[in-house]
Amino acid sequence: MGQQIIKQPDGRLAVFDSVSDSFVVVDATPDEIIEWRAEEAAEAARERTKTELTRVLNEKNAKPYHQYTLTWEEASRMDEKSRSEND
Repeated sequence: MGQQIIKQPDGRLAVFDSVSDSFVVVDATPDEIIEWRAEEAAEAARERTKTELTRVLNEKNAKPYHQYTLTWEEASRMDEKSRSEND
């Protein structure tokens, strides 16, 4: 199931993680839970981007996106066409 936000008896909030069967956040306000989740998402995005950059910047990997890999020229033509259609 992942994580659940649970209301504590005192009205504060906790986050319970079913993978570790433990609380990962306790005594939080709604705003603190939002910020905690936002930071978790940001960190996950950073890790995904680092992995993607490693593939793209690897000189031995000519097709980091397999058959969907675009060259600069291909992407530029597509961008130009899109911009002209939206003007």
